[in-house]
Amino acid sequence: MTMPQSVAPPTATARRTNSSPMTPIDGVRLFAFSLFFIGHATVMNLSQLVASLLLLPLSPRVCRKFNQHAEHWFANLLVAVTSLWAPTKLVLTGDRELLAGQSSRCAATPNGLAEPCWFAPAVEHGCIVISNHQTYFDWIIIWILAYMERCDGYVKIILKADLKHVPVFGWGMRLFDFIFLKRKWADDQQTFTRHMQRIVEHDDPSWLLIFPEGTVVCDKRVAISNKYADKMGYKRPVHTLLPRVNGTRFCLSQLRGRIPYIYDLTIGYEGLKKGDIPEDEYGLVSMYGKCVYPRAVHIHVKRYAVADIPDDEEGCSKWMHQVFVEKDARMARFYEMGRFPHDHTEDKAIPEGEPVLQMTRDAQSDQLLSEFIFMWFQFLAILTPAWYVLRYALSSVASVVSVLS
Repeated sequence: MTMPQSVAPPTATARRTNSSPMTPIDGVRLFAFSLFFIGHATVMNLSQLVASLLLLPLSPRVCRKFNQHAEHWFANLLVAVTSLWAPTKLVLTGDRELLAGQSSRCAATPNGLAEPCWFAPAVEHGCIVISNHQTYFDWIIIWILAYMERCDGYVKIILKADLKHVPVFGWGMRLFDFIFLKRKWADDQQTFTRHMQRIVEHDDPSWLLIFPEGTVVCDKRVAISNKYADKMGYKRPVHTLLPRVNGTRFCLSQLRGRIPYIYDLTIGYEGLKKGDIPEDEYGLVSMYGKCVYPRAVHIHVKRYAVADIPDDEEGCSKWMHQVFVEKDARMARFYEMGRFPHDHTEDKAIPEGEPVLQMTRDAQSDQLLSEFIFMWFQFLAILTPAWYVLRYALSSVASVVSVLS
C-alpha cells in the first residue's frame, strides 16, 4: 500500500531588499528616475552656476539669496521624485513640550494640529536638527520636512569632503554652502568655525542638520561602536550607534544666542523589524529603482532649549549620550509596535494623561506641477541669454583666431 506523500506548504515569496536582483522592469524604472533626476539637477545647477557668477561680484548677499532659492528648486526635485517613484507619508509624533511658548490657538488645537506650531521657533530663528541615521534616505526625508515648513532653502547638511568633487552635484552643494568635512578635527574645526560664523552673521533661519552617529547603521560600524562603548564603560546601544560629540558641541557653542532650540528627530521605517539593517533593506537604489520603499516613515520629534544644554565638554557629552539612550529605547518600542508610542500605557516615559502629538502628512505637494512650470521659466530666463552670450563669445574668438592664422 502506497502511503500518501505530504505536500509541502507553498513557500512565501522572499521580500525584496536593496540587494535583490534587478529585473528588466526595475532597469527601466531606474533609468527613468536617473534621466529625470540627473537631467533636472544638471539644468538647475547650470542655472545656479551662471547666475552666481553674475551676482557674486555685484552683491554677495543677493547671490546668497539666489542660492537659497536654488536650494528650493532642489527640494522641489526631491519631493517630485519621491512622489513619483517612492510615494510615502510622514507619520509624526511629538512631545507636548513642542507647544511650550506657543500661542493659545496652537495650544488649544487637538492632536490634529498643524505641525508648523511644532517648528515655529525653527521657522523664525533657525535650529540645529539632530537625528539617528538609518539610511541615506534620511536626509531627503528631513529636507522634505523642511520643505513643508517653507525652510527648504535654508538647510545646511554636513557631508564628506570628497562629495564636493562630484560632477554637477558638487558645485551645487558648494553654492548651497553645505559643510564638507575631512574627518580630521584640526581641519574640520576651522571649517565649522567659518560656517558657524556665516550662520551667526546672516539673518537666515538656517536648519543645520547633524547626524551625530557619523554614518548609517551597518555591521562594521556597530562593531566599532560596541568596541568603543566597552572601552569607555557605556552601555552598548542596540538600534543606534554611539554619538560623536565634538562636532555637535562645537556647533552648539558657536550658535548659542543665535538659535533657541535643538530639534531631536528619531526616524523609523515601516516594515523593518529588530535586527534589520535599514540601509540594506531600503537603499536609494531599491527605493527609486526596485519599487521597494516604506509606505510610511515615522518621525518622533523632541525639542531641547539650547540654554538648558551644558556647554562644557563633559556635560555636553553626558547630555548627548543620554539623548541617544532615550533614542535607542524609543527605537526598541518602534520595532515592537511598528510605530512610536502614543501614550503612557504604551511607554512609561510618556507622562500619564498627556498623550503625544500626532500628525500624518503625504511627502508631496499640491502645488508641485505649478512650481515645476515656474521653475522651468526661471531656467530659460537664465540659460537662454547665457547661451547667446556664449555663442557670441565663441564666434568672436573663432574670428580672431582665423585672422591671426
